[in-house]
Amino acid sequence: MRERFARFFGQCAAMACMVLACTMLSCTQDNVHMPEADVDVPTWETYAQDFSGEFHTTVPLVQEHLQGPVVTQTTVRIENFHIEHSGYVRILTKAFNVDDPFVVGILGKSIEIGNMTLEDVEYAAFPSGGGYFNKVDFDIQAGIYRTRGSLEGTITKDGTLSFVMTYKPGTMPFEIVTEFRQ
Repeated sequence: MRERFARFFGQCAAMACMVLACTMLSCTQDNVHMPEADVDVPTWETYAQDFSGEFHTTVPLVQEHLQGPVVTQTTVRIENFHIEHSGYVRILTKAFNVDDPFVVGILGKSIEIGNMTLEDVEYAAFPSGGGYFNKVDFDIQAGIYRTRGSLEGTITKDGTLSFVMTYKPGTMPFEIVTEFRQ
């Protein structure tokens, strides 16, 4: 009786292994259950979004002499970003000029702020939607200037982005404040 049971059990185990092997072979061939490795599946880590808007740039130290903020049309790109997931993102800005007549009068030229790439900007998603961006201290190359500063801002749950960068390009003795508005 024991021999019969052992033989029966062995046959069942062998059948189960064959069924499992056939199922796995079938799944790998039909590409329905297991996609091939070279299929490009986007993930939130590689997600990037462009935001069109305006930079409003001021120089607070000499604000009373300026004719108002210098307004520049621009596009900002945020990479490694998903509005619902907290993490660290990369923010890229395009080059722009601070060409207020007072600034040009003092320096003899406008200030060209080069492309900026801010790495490891902290993004905290709000449970109700949207989130908060923060980079307490950055030190980057922006065009010809080594630029130091900070950034903070928000994005609403409908995707409206706004942030403020406070920075000093090169050896400039005063801060520049640039606000991004959509």
